[in-house]
Amino acid sequence: YWLKWLHNWGIMAVLKKNTFDCIGVNSRLDALQAVFLSVKLKHLDADNKRRIEIAETYNKGILNSKIKLPLSGDLKTHVYHLYVVRVANRDAFIHYLKTHAIETQIHYPIPPHKQKALSNIQYGALPITEKIHREVLSLPMSPVMTNHEMQNIIRVINSY
Repeated sequence: YWLKWLHNWGIMAVLKKNTFDCIGVNSRLDALQAVFLSVKLKHLDADNKRRIEIAETYNKGILNSKIKLPLSGDLKTHVYHLYVVRVANRDAFIHYLKTHAIETQIHYPIPPHKQKALSNIQYGALPITEKIHREVLSLPMSPVMTNHEMQNIIRVINSY
């Protein structure tokens, strides 16, 4: 029971997704996952290159001032596993994108300092963290995205 609970960063199956009651370890790699990984690793460099191309396209194409793009810096050191943007009225933006068949995701919807697993640490007020947390969401990012899909996402975002 306890090992099952701890193996997934403290998430128990009966608890709400993204809720962490205790600090655990992430050890979900079984033999089958290792086989998949051994195949995927052969494509890692090409997949990372494609993610960088998608990020560059987003960075150049998204011109809507309501959307705060990630700071890009040197694109060659960032592989954009996620492409996270900020928007003031996130829920309305998510709804707008859904009406155009564009799915987004909010990764870690509960900020770390509000997780029960870290409740023993006194953080004090974190107003900037809270503000950013209410605004962030991930746009579609996958090495298998087509140029047409990217351009459609950019067009829809620029029309928001």
